[in-house]
Amino acid sequence: MILTKHENVTFTNQTVYVSGQAFIKCTFVGCTMVLRESVYHLDGCRFDRCNWHIDRTVMWGNPDSLRDIKSLVEMLEKDQQRQQEILKQQQQQGGEQSSTAPAGS
Repeated sequence: MILTKHENVTFTNQTVYVSGQAFIKCTFVGCTMVLRESVYHLDGCRFDRCNWHIDRTVMWGNPDSLRDIKSLVEMLEKDQQRQQEILKQQQQQGGEQSSTAPAGS
């Protein structure tokens, strides 16, 4: 199957059909990601506040089915953790700036 390639593209507030696509170093912000029973490729992508609709069959006794789902979940967990770390850093920086601001500002 030939995949449609998207590289270094930012998708914002869109419904994105992942199946049949290859996304390389793309950023998704506030998107609805739709993944169905087709081949896809995600490499180095970032997801910010995206919701996922996953419609996949996990075949009994087929380790590839489980491996695909696990790798997707692991990718999402890592990206969520990265987002939480960024938010925490921003909150800490905001607290430092307000504590060093002169009185009355």
